[in-house]
Amino acid sequence: MSGIGYRRGSIFWALTLIAVGTIFLYHNFNPSLRPWQIIATYWPIIIIFWGLSKLIDYLQSQAHPETTPPPLFSGSEVVLLVLILALGTLVSKIVLQPWQHWPSAVGIDVDNDFGNLFSESYTYTKTVSQPVTSPTGLVVVVRRGDVEIRASDQNSIEAVVKETVRAPNEEEAKKASNQLQYSFVEQAGRFILQTNLDSLPNNGRNVRLDLTLTVPRALAAEITTERGDIILDGLHGEQTLTAKRGDLRVSNVEGLVRAHKSGASAEFRDIKGNVDIDGRGRDVEATNVSGTVAVNGEFSGSLQFQNVGQTLRFNSSRTDMTVQKLSGRLNMELGSLDASGIDGPFEVSTKQKDISLVEFKHSVKITTSNGGVRLQTSTPPTQPVNVDVHKGEIELALPIKSNFQIDARSRHGNVE
Repeated sequence: MSGIGYRRGSIFWALTLIAVGTIFLYHNFNPSLRPWQIIATYWPIIIIFWGLSKLIDYLQSQAHPETTPPPLFSGSEVVLLVLILALGTLVSKIVLQPWQHWPSAVGIDVDNDFGNLFSESYTYTKTVSQPVTSPTGLVVVVRRGDVEIRASDQNSIEAVVKETVRAPNEEEAKKASNQLQYSFVEQAGRFILQTNLDSLPNNGRNVRLDLTLTVPRALAAEITTERGDIILDGLHGEQTLTAKRGDLRVSNVEGLVRAHKSGASAEFRDIKGNVDIDGRGRDVEATNVSGTVAVNGEFSGSLQFQNVGQTLRFNSSRTDMTVQKLSGRLNMELGSLDASGIDGPFEVSTKQKDISLVEFKHSVKITTSNGGVRLQTSTPPTQPVNVDVHKGEIELALPIKSNFQIDARSRHGNVE
């Protein structure tokens, strides 16, 4: 009886090794499976089952008072627990984020943290404006800093620049701020915001520029930030936005919105036109878009779409989806896809996702593996519903007065 705790601990870690080995073995037969992504997502399960094994040990020791109860945690187990927590957190941040964000995932800014370790931060504000006789285009490129653009009915472009200078003392910071200059230069019918930031010591790496621009409403903007967010509201015209390491927020735009992402999240609201997103990142949200929404790339977070007037397309290495006339909502995450209120055809080909489709009114075509499919509608179907599932269950719920034929086949299961 004295060896109960030892044997249980041995069995627990043996099962852990078997589970990890099974994941990597299955990857050899199914290359689309991402073992490190699974481990990065579900590693806390190890701690949960470890705790359960400890609880069982405690209950068994209470049932056998003649034996010496095992300690809750030994010193080596405490060290191992801290190590698992640290490594699990590190793996999650590295694997579940784009590789460009690996340093920042652990709180390191390669460009700034080490160089500005012994510097202080000083803030200055400047304003620059440019008259505009007729709305044209605007080009802004910022290495470090946020860009916020608001539409107005005035015939000018006004920029409020917030300078954050890292320097050993205020005198050095003020000197750098005095050297900074800004101007709008017109080229090929577009106004380009130019600065002499690169002429500063260290190419201006110790300076952050946050811009707030007020521009004519009918203006086409081309905005690029390397380390910062982009906020755009109320413009009419084609907008091209590139946020390499920052969030993207776009609202109340009339016209085409092109977005290039390589990290963080993107949000689009109340767009009278089309939205085109490509790249990689985390969360994507598109709400009240009158035209089409096209998403191409690898986005590892939560994807939420609501009220898309025309076509919603999503394409990644694991999922290819086309939805027509989304009057409801569609939420997609790493292991699930939930949708309701689809008025047009719905087609998806994916892997390792549980799919739930409610209140569909047109044809459905679903191809998936390693996931279940649930279909439910209160409207009698008039179009084909085709579902092909490899390793998963299918549940179909139709209204009582539906006229339909079912062709159901199962290779390794039952049809009920």
